[in-house]
Amino acid sequence: MSKTSLPATFAAACVALGALTAPSAAAAPALAAPGAPIAMQFNDSDSFAHTARCSQGPAGTVRTPDGHTQQVMVTAAHCFESKSKTVLPVVFAPVREGGGVQYPRVGAVDKQRTPFEIGNGELMDFYRIIDEPDWAMVRLDQGVDASGTSTSRDQKGRGPSSPVAITGVKDYRNLRADELISFDNAGEPVCKDGMRTGRSCGVQMFRTQNFVWHFGVGYEPGDSGGINYDPRTGEAVGLSIIGFGPLGNSQQVDRAVEDAYGIPDGQVNQAFTPAAPADRADFAPLYEEVAQSSPQAPETVDGPQPREMLDNAVMGAQADAAQLSAEAAQLPSAPNPVAAAQDLAGRADAAARGRAGEVRAAIDEYLR
Repeated sequence: MSKTSLPATFAAACVALGALTAPSAAAAPALAAPGAPIAMQFNDSDSFAHTARCSQGPAGTVRTPDGHTQQVMVTAAHCFESKSKTVLPVVFAPVREGGGVQYPRVGAVDKQRTPFEIGNGELMDFYRIIDEPDWAMVRLDQGVDASGTSTSRDQKGRGPSSPVAITGVKDYRNLRADELISFDNAGEPVCKDGMRTGRSCGVQMFRTQNFVWHFGVGYEPGDSGGINYDPRTGEAVGLSIIGFGPLGNSQQVDRAVEDAYGIPDGQVNQAFTPAAPADRADFAPLYEEVAQSSPQAPETVDGPQPREMLDNAVMGAQADAAQLSAEAAQLPSAPNPVAAAQDLAGRADAAARGRAGEVRAAIDEYLR
């Protein structure tokens, strides 16, 4: 999981139409822009110091089945969740203005994921935890402009990455109810833009119901919610959610749009239209925010310590799964396959119960 974002610099230009014609009005620089930073605020404070930072996913227009349209930006739901405080469901963008960093409002959460109900440690609980949806639809405020171009700077302001026009949404087929995993995306490329680490790319490995899992992209806190896209086509693939070293998962954008607005599978691109490329606001990198709110603080912010606990819990679960899978492959050759299968099922259930509790506790600590 991650909580941070990033900037890009442009100036709006007025074009003189002629000696007798007034100059045309320039559009305001876009505050909704894939890969840019966003800031949240706690309900008991008007300060942005020590609050969450995330990144922006795709922005555009969504048309619901009843014909209603609205301007939205997609990001991660966990950006608005904290164990110890109430995070306002409102998005702000850190921008350079007046010699400092200001925080104009971008919009408010319109729709948000519904977490799965977790049972009492059943075999499927671990799967539910690692595949729990994590998306939020932010409805843009009136007058807030959006850009369909993805780019980013890292937390120290390095960049920006080369602009990439977002052309649509990668509309994967939904998995069947009895299909927990699919490899139909294996080997496809994926890149991300995020406010903490900027741009990086990797390769997709497989899909679950809600997530694309990939290798080599790399997320850090603050990259959460940032756009993931196919560099060949410009299609939005997902949103940065959790990174375990080089392994990470990305909330599928198509699933988010489908679930939020009741869009049928296969019709996401008829419902969601990315914003056109446009000049972006002059987003401030994290080190400038930190310097303004805490002049004596170091210029970068380290990720929370519970990250290591979460990584270890997930890696432990993966090791268990690999071991149990290897044993399952040997069942046909066992002297008593039925008894061996019963024994394996019992141990798998016990392992799932234990690991599900560990992962849930680690996630709670990470989000606290």
